[in-house]
Amino acid sequence: MKDVGSRIREVRKTKHLSQDALAEMVKISASHMSDIENGKTNIGLDVFMRLTEALQVSSDWILRTNVPAVAHLQSGEIADILSDCSASETQALIKTLRSVKTAFREATRSSWQKRGNFMSLP
Repeated sequence: MKDVGSRIREVRKTKHLSQDALAEMVKISASHMSDIENGKTNIGLDVFMRLTEALQVSSDWILRTNVPAVAHLQSGEIADILSDCSASETQALIKTLRSVKTAFREATRSSWQKRGNFMSLP
């Protein structure tokens, strides 16, 4: 549940919401919201649904796991996006995706270092 809580926190922060504000939107206590984000409690389906609605994010994104079947589905989704692109469009999108990946990893690494976590990222 810790990964789920981390993704909820990530989305909440991108939406510039405080824990208190999100908790109020979802109709739970601020301490419960904190416990969810820190992976200290399980989430009931009703609360989970209210969280996805309040954050306007898909449940599959929040629940995504690092399993081969999910990775395969995501690869298929990328292939589907590229399927009707010209060769130059495909190359431009691949170049853009690589740049975004590098920027994302650098930002993530920087964030980890600021928190004092020096865990290596791929």
